[in-house]
Amino acid sequence: MIFKDSSLLLQCPKCTVINYLDPFTFWNFKGKIKCAGCDAIWEYALVNGHRQGPPAEGKAPHDRLPGFAQTTDWKPITTPGKVAPAPQAREDFQGKPIPIAKSIRGKVVSGSPLKAEDLVGSVPKMFYTGI
Repeated sequence: MIFKDSSLLLQCPKCTVINYLDPFTFWNFKGKIKCAGCDAIWEYALVNGHRQGPPAEGKAPHDRLPGFAQTTDWKPITTPGKVAPAPQAREDFQGKPIPIAKSIRGKVVSGSPLKAEDLVGSVPKMFYTGI
């Protein structure tokens, strides 16, 4: 099984491990990727998620690790240092939306419950008042 047409999948030509490249990290990328199976380094270029040629063998050090990898018989590779760690939420994230009432341009938005006076001259006022 060879994934020749999938730009965000890198199947190592040496060990056939399938390295999954995270679109967020690799969408526009030019650099070196380390195979999670055999630690081979591959030079790879992606522009808007499209491969710019076949991977070429490179020299250490690598720039990035794949987000996930598995063997051709579907066994995952999750060893730290072989694949990139999962993204984490920001430390200041509290799990609640920030309540906003106006957009950056000063327009009323429904990021929080609106009061009747917020609806003056708006289409939602018609629904609120029935007039």
